[in-house]
Amino acid sequence: MQKSLLALSILGATNIAVAARGTDNCEPEPPATCYPENCNHCYCLGPENYGVNAPVRPYTCNGDWVISAAGFYWIAHQDGMEYAIDNSVKNPDDIFSYGEINNLIDAKYETPDFKWDWGFKVGLGYNTTCDGWDFGVVWTWYRGKANDHIETEIDDNHSLIPLWSAYAPELEVSSITLFATDIETHWKIQLNLIDIELGREYWTSKHLSFRPFAGLRIAYLEQNFEIQHKGGIWSAILGNPAFNNEVDLENDFKGVGVRSGFDTVWNFGCGWGLYGNFAASIVYGRFSLDHDEENREVSSPHDKIKVLENEESFRASRGMLDLALGIQWASLFCDCQYRFTIQLGWENHLFFHQNQLWRVNRIGELDDEDRGENVFFQRRGNLDTQGWTLKVQFEF
Repeated sequence: MQKSLLALSILGATNIAVAARGTDNCEPEPPATCYPENCNHCYCLGPENYGVNAPVRPYTCNGDWVISAAGFYWIAHQDGMEYAIDNSVKNPDDIFSYGEINNLIDAKYETPDFKWDWGFKVGLGYNTTCDGWDFGVVWTWYRGKANDHIETEIDDNHSLIPLWSAYAPELEVSSITLFATDIETHWKIQLNLIDIELGREYWTSKHLSFRPFAGLRIAYLEQNFEIQHKGGIWSAILGNPAFNNEVDLENDFKGVGVRSGFDTVWNFGCGWGLYGNFAASIVYGRFSLDHDEENREVSSPHDKIKVLENEESFRASRGMLDLALGIQWASLFCDCQYRFTIQLGWENHLFFHQNQLWRVNRIGELDDEDRGENVFFQRRGNLDTQGWTLKVQFEF
């Protein structure tokens, strides 16, 4: 009898130890029940022992991989990109009336014309059965641009005053205002974002799911701004040859930081729903700035004259916001073994204080003894991208 009781005690202790070890190691729970909705649509509420905040993932009632791909059509804008003042004062017809352009009348700033362009996202993740946690990585690639071209003639009732040139002509005339008759701009940005996330999606009600997450963001933002000036003060004047002027600026930021936010899905039924997502990041990284300006003779031998060459590099933290709103349709199929989701919505991404370019202008009296002085000032501004995004996601 005593031997039987001892054997039963050892067997019970062994079972308890095994169960505890399984719990500590977070072994997969038995597959949860797939609850059918109308329209032959199903969803998984997670392990049955959850009374509140039941996990939504894994969707297929088992641990599953997630593959996503998205194409988007976005437009980028950035503050502080004004490149000229369009003044309602006609171009001067002689060298002694250049100062008249300083009288600004009905003037306006000219900025590049920002264009829409395509980009993509790809992601890979895994939905675990351990309390419904999920983790994954998403790569976002986008290349935006902005171009503009404006010109004036002597008889036109307006003139162009450049805002980014430090050129000072060698003329025996004081108080000369820098102006051009033809200005062309080209701005490009290449955006690479890598987001690593750990999250958990759970039901807050029968039709609303909430997914908080935290992770890292790796950001690469590379900008190039090219401005070309022709005519005006760069024309052949008093024996000086005619030049084409080019200002080339680079503004690159590379960094890594923390990112956190939440995703929501408001389910209407039959697989349809409304999604709204928000995330905030603080990224610490390095800015690398490059500012070059040169004149190139229009006629042969096309000699080049360096006007300005400057570089700067510094470290800083920058905030970033990501917002998305749209509609989706999703469904499980093949006995809840696979899930397909398609989303269409509007996204907006804000990158604070990304424009760190320096403007350099020459001011003061221009004569044989004094050619003025350079004035450096920074026109900081935010960068944003926004547009339509179409995403498909497959889980298995």
